[in-house]
Amino acid sequence: MHAVDWVITALYIGTILGIGWAVSRRITSFRDYFVASGHMSAALLVCTIVSTYYGLDVLFGGSEVGYLDGVVGWFFYTRPYYIAVIIAALFIARRLKRHDLISLPDIAGAYFGDGTRAVVAVSSFFYSLPLLAIMGIGVLLDVLLGLPFLWGVLLGTSISIVYTLMGGLLADALTDTVQFTLMCVTLGIAAWLVLGDVGGIDGMQRLLPESYFQPRGTYPLAVLVVFGVAALSVLVEPALYQRIFAARDYRSLLIALAVGVVLWAAYDWIVTLMGMAAQALGVDVEPRYALITLTLERLPPGLTGLFVAGVVATAMSTIDSYLLICGGNLAYDLYRPLFRPDLSDRETLALTRRMIVVAGLASAFFAVTFTSIVSAWVFMSTVLVASALVPVLAGLYLPIPLKRAAGLGASLGGLGVALVFFLALWILGSEDPEWGTRIWRVTVGGRELEIWQEYGVLIALPASLVGFALGQAFGTRVGPTRGTETPAPELKTPEVSL
Repeated sequence: MHAVDWVITALYIGTILGIGWAVSRRITSFRDYFVASGHMSAALLVCTIVSTYYGLDVLFGGSEVGYLDGVVGWFFYTRPYYIAVIIAALFIARRLKRHDLISLPDIAGAYFGDGTRAVVAVSSFFYSLPLLAIMGIGVLLDVLLGLPFLWGVLLGTSISIVYTLMGGLLADALTDTVQFTLMCVTLGIAAWLVLGDVGGIDGMQRLLPESYFQPRGTYPLAVLVVFGVAALSVLVEPALYQRIFAARDYRSLLIALAVGVVLWAAYDWIVTLMGMAAQALGVDVEPRYALITLTLERLPPGLTGLFVAGVVATAMSTIDSYLLICGGNLAYDLYRPLFRPDLSDRETLALTRRMIVVAGLASAFFAVTFTSIVSAWVFMSTVLVASALVPVLAGLYLPIPLKRAAGLGASLGGLGVALVFFLALWILGSEDPEWGTRIWRVTVGGRELEIWQEYGVLIALPASLVGFALGQAFGTRVGPTRGTETPAPELKTPEVSL
């Protein structure tokens, strides 16, 4: 990059760290830190929701699918999420706002007790590890500096931990406003230049196979079904629940999610086209490197720095949000109810910050373990859906006395089957470079069957349903509450609103 590009990138990082430091001086309670005292407006919610969900996993993962397979990524990989967000906005968010709670495991605990809360907290922790965004930073530093992927991951993790420790959700939301603008502007400029070089969609149609423009692509139908089922993770998405509890009111949240769906659809479409353009222009790199390599080759000085700052913004907007959730999962949702119910507000806040460091290190470890951004996403979403979807939605909607064993059976059954499936696939399967996934091939009756990693949710989710049914049938103790107004667990010092 040119010197001016480095200056632009450095100024951005310095500004973000400065905002985090300024807001950190106003944090006086755990609720301030974790959900901004429930006072977030529609404008702040738009920026933080859109930028949090659209990190480098989408930028690089979406372009990776576009590079390998074309528009199928937009039609089957992302569109189901828009439908799930609309369902969450209309049917789940209003019901959640009746509860004075602050996290996804809080809901599970309110209906099924601390055992289910603990399992959902563990699943939420693994799902929320921002390893996809950290993988993206490793890719970026590899392309820019030739820094080995491992060292890029460690450097990106260190900066993100420092920033997250300071300001909590309010700092996250304020900086997301800057990050949101950079994300949209820089990607739009890059797409305009790159698509001009390739001759637009007409030019790509001349250079790419016909299958790249077919909505179903060449994927097996079962895999496309899995893409749709995986979108159910939105209905129990920890970051969405955190924003719902942080929203000033339901109307503000509804506006934010409606605007978000429109922006997400446009962003996804551009990212998909950029991946396809990289393939059409003959960019010969690992698929996850395609978008960043192509863009840096095409942008002039100044715009390159702005784009890199936008990529860094995309990563940080996701990393800080999810590290915060991970820290809360370990300290507030897991350690406090199981081991220290009398933990004070100040102690909870301090422990959450320490657990953010633990979450950052775990993210770095998994970032260098997975070879594909899409593979990592499949594992994380399967774990969350399999363990949290059934107990949380049952608690919110079933008008019957719920047994503690039902929630525990659903969460443990789904999580256990998911982990066994991925362990077997890891040991017995192999990477398939053609499809960009991991496949376990077995021969039954002389016929070879392919078990894709994406099939995990189709096995684990029914196991969760079976666990719930068995627990409800044979359990004896009813869960702690069936009320519509559930208070948050009391902490020992009074809250101070921002």
